[in-house]
Amino acid sequence: MASQHAHRVATTVDAAATRIASDLHSDSGYGGSIIDGEQPAVILGNVNNGPQSEESRRQWASHVHQMAYNQNRVALGRSINRTVETLKGFQKMNSKWPAHYPAVQRPESTPLQRTQSTVQDSQGDFNPQPLRRAATTAEDHTKPAVSQPEEPRLVTPKIAEDFNVLKLDLKLGSLSPSELVHSLEKSSVASLLDGKISQSIKHLLSLRDRIEDTSSKVLITGDLNAGKSTFCNALLRKKVLPEDQQPCTSIFCEVLDARENSNIEEFHAIPLDGPAYNRNDETTYDAYPLEKLEEIVVENDRYHQVKVYVEDVRSIDQSLLRNGVVDIALIDAPGLNMDSIKTTAVFARQEEIDVVVFVVSAENHFTLSAKEFIWNAANEKAYIFIVVNRFDNIRDKARCRRMIMEQVAHLSPQTHADAHELVHFVSSNAVIEGTDAVKIKEFEELEQSLRSFVLDKRARSKLAPAKTYLMNLLGDLETLADVNKNTISAEIDRLKEAYNKIAPAFEKAVKARTQVSDEVERTIEETVNNVCKFTRRTVSEVISRIDESPSVAYEGILSAFAYAEATKNAMLSTIQNSVTKSEEHARKKTTQGVSSISALGLMHLGDEYVEKTFRADFMFSRKRHQLNRDIQINIDAFDFFDFDRQEKIAGAGTALTVASVAVPQIVGIQSWFDGVWKATNLIGVRNTRKLIIPAIALAAAAGAYFVISDIPNAVPRKLAKKIRQQLAEIDYVHVNADRIGKETRKVLKFPAEDLRSGFQRSIEKQGQTVEETKKTMKESEVAIKYFGNLLREAKAQRGAVGTLDLEGHSCSE
Repeated sequence: MASQHAHRVATTVDAAATRIASDLHSDSGYGGSIIDGEQPAVILGNVNNGPQSEESRRQWASHVHQMAYNQNRVALGRSINRTVETLKGFQKMNSKWPAHYPAVQRPESTPLQRTQSTVQDSQGDFNPQPLRRAATTAEDHTKPAVSQPEEPRLVTPKIAEDFNVLKLDLKLGSLSPSELVHSLEKSSVASLLDGKISQSIKHLLSLRDRIEDTSSKVLITGDLNAGKSTFCNALLRKKVLPEDQQPCTSIFCEVLDARENSNIEEFHAIPLDGPAYNRNDETTYDAYPLEKLEEIVVENDRYHQVKVYVEDVRSIDQSLLRNGVVDIALIDAPGLNMDSIKTTAVFARQEEIDVVVFVVSAENHFTLSAKEFIWNAANEKAYIFIVVNRFDNIRDKARCRRMIMEQVAHLSPQTHADAHELVHFVSSNAVIEGTDAVKIKEFEELEQSLRSFVLDKRARSKLAPAKTYLMNLLGDLETLADVNKNTISAEIDRLKEAYNKIAPAFEKAVKARTQVSDEVERTIEETVNNVCKFTRRTVSEVISRIDESPSVAYEGILSAFAYAEATKNAMLSTIQNSVTKSEEHARKKTTQGVSSISALGLMHLGDEYVEKTFRADFMFSRKRHQLNRDIQINIDAFDFFDFDRQEKIAGAGTALTVASVAVPQIVGIQSWFDGVWKATNLIGVRNTRKLIIPAIALAAAAGAYFVISDIPNAVPRKLAKKIRQQLAEIDYVHVNADRIGKETRKVLKFPAEDLRSGFQRSIEKQGQTVEETKKTMKESEVAIKYFGNLLREAKAQRGAVGTLDLEGHSCSE
């Protein structure tokens, strides 16, 4: 039965051989270390040739695995390209619409605090949680296996734990990193996020180059004096790197196969601030023999890295450097806590390598620097190869092993899950010395596991970091997109509610401005018309009746001229008082108008209206009426006698009346005619002729008396006539009414203009608010559409990356 099953398998594999071989156009990493004249590690032979059948089937299975590896590599490369484009789009959007970053609501524990939490379930065993950070951090597995009430979506502690790659961390004073981030302005947070996106794009491109590179870089790091150099020498089976109890490695030492250097064993020291290293360009490095390596590495201030070319004479199935499959570079790094600069360099360097071999001292376990490094590496590396060195120095080995494994479970759960392959307790010194067969065997098992991890399980060592980083990054994008979508949706609702309030208020304000402007103009016109009419009526009435009640006393003919002058001044003063009265009326009406306009401003603008102080006494202060300067009245003799035609008739009638009254009383007759007739009869004609002249003289004397006695009445009439004539010539009433009206209008224009300006500012402000709200709503609609698409895209890409089965075609299966 067993032979029949083997035959069926062999036949199936043989039938697929042609198809598989046609797909393998390139070795895609395998065979990269094969040089001319060497036999490849995989021999394509007849799968039915007896003893070679099992080996052939294994080789063909390896090719099938390699095909799956290539397919996954291509798929990851495409996913990286799509993610880079997505990040660039997000970066562009973030510059236009700063992405919302969740706010802190309560203190968040640090990664190191989380790594120290309990990770055991009720039976005391490790209890894995659902994959989130691709099971790369203890944060995913340090929560108790009890149900917790789900927190609101925008509460940071939950979201902050979801962030891995795009997590914004700053350190300043007593503020926690997240609290500090969220104390910044939105634009500053967007700037920090933009920097993170740029770093992610750069790292993705580095990952793409890394998975396309056929070689593999193995970083050997750990705490200071943990035995990294000793471990590296043990892998090489000879002392190449300097070893001491004191810190030895102060720069990066990259150990390569000597065949890449024309089989010459030496090292190339790369100067600080020098050009990029090129093995074929000797100006880019200084070449030294291996004997000088310790001198350069231990005390160095000239170089930042050395390339050590070493020949490993062991067979390809034993050597790590010369493995016949891929080119391997072993990078011995400075100790993590040597100093801050070198520690930072180690943190940065781990991003460009494929496999992390972390050497920890069995005596000291994991320090804070070690935990922080592993936590940082876990963003993309689910598996870390851990070497517990100097295990032979521990007396209670079981206790040490248990404590180390508990710490590994906290730091890297996936590593803990595959601890039988990835965690090894060895003594590197014993391997070089060759004194203890048991310890050498333990180290050989470690070496085989490392070879298997780097070579056979390249999906873990080469592709898994890229997958894990993509999963973390896309998960961060998904979280950010979801948060921003919800936030913008709430913002749009708020904007719509605000717009529904401010838009009608804006339209109402525009209408109110027109109505108020019309009302203000009406107030101004009514006030001006009122003061103009009042001025015309008051001044006209005074001028028309100026001679009716003179207030100057007449003291006789000897003071007639003084009387005339005083009468003129009194008349002019009366007219001037009427103008002054009109100005006072205008002040009163202007004050009422200003108050009305201010009331409109306060009613419609409220606190936005600034009411200015109005001083009515300042009106008409610069253009006071100067009547004596404008009116020039010269008094002459004719001003004392009124020879107007009507007044002459009236004067003559009066004189005759006097004569007719006086003479008849003397002679006892009733009329001139009767008197003359009777006198003629009595005294005769001759005597009558003699009496005519005295009668005429008497009448003239009586007329003169009347004229002189009429001076107090004639002077006011004559002067009033002259004044009216001059005032009419200069249009005195209209000029003053116009002057007072213009002054009133001018004063009322100030509060009216202030009110219009206030309305204009208010409307412009409201209009700007309306436009900004509309603009923000449009931008928000674009943003929510973008983040909705980003959420779907991130989910789709994350789902596609998650379906990649990097473990399904392992050669060990």
